[in-house]
Amino acid sequence: MQGWRELGYPGKWILYMILFVATLIGMKYVLHTQLPDGGRPPYLFMLWNTFLAWIPLGLAVVLDMISLLKGKMLKLVLFLGAGLLWLFFYPNAAYLITDMLHPFHRYPIGSGAGIRFWEENLFWDHLFTMFFAALLGLAIASASLASVHALVRKYLGAVMGWIFAVCVLLLSCFGVYLGRFIRWNSWDVLQDPLRIIGETIIYLMDFEYLRHAIGFCKWIFLISLFCYVFAYYFGVMQDNKARR
Repeated sequence: MQGWRELGYPGKWILYMILFVATLIGMKYVLHTQLPDGGRPPYLFMLWNTFLAWIPLGLAVVLDMISLLKGKMLKLVLFLGAGLLWLFFYPNAAYLITDMLHPFHRYPIGSGAGIRFWEENLFWDHLFTMFFAALLGLAIASASLASVHALVRKYLGAVMGWIFAVCVLLLSCFGVYLGRFIRWNSWDVLQDPLRIIGETIIYLMDFEYLRHAIGFCKWIFLISLFCYVFAYYFGVMQDNKARR
């Protein structure tokens, strides 16, 4: 039990439960948001996207469990395996930010005679449903990274911990780009990593594609970094207050 407390439990379980309840609320709106003409809910794909966003948080818990093992060699091997899986799936959480485009794609903007679409409550229902999912993705991503960051800081020190966190965010924003524009996902990386790496290099050798990638990734990085640093230091302040 002492080992779990040192890793931040049961506080982490409380946070994860809050995130889970928020996920249920968000998915309720995904299931009930309708287009003006009715029909099938337009954002059912968000159920799968949100499930993928939760995988890195689940793997962060697995990494915490591995850190409690005794054997050093076994711990190292399991750390590397689970850590790589965590890194592959981590961009799925931040990817939810980009799903905010769908209301503008799927909602019939300008269909009502004399009515501007932003004056319709139904449009805002669509937009806020996706905005809530985006916030949820950022929260899950921040919680997951904070947990793994703490493990890296524990074993390698504070400086390496922050280098690790920033590198993860940089890689993640590029992973989000690949998912949104080239339509690759974590399963593709696991199934055929060499093809993905080769095609990515060829893609980015084109200057226009590279400029497009940088222009997009800078925003995902800045948004993710801001949310993570804010959440991290808020958590530090709360922890310091609890120790007084």
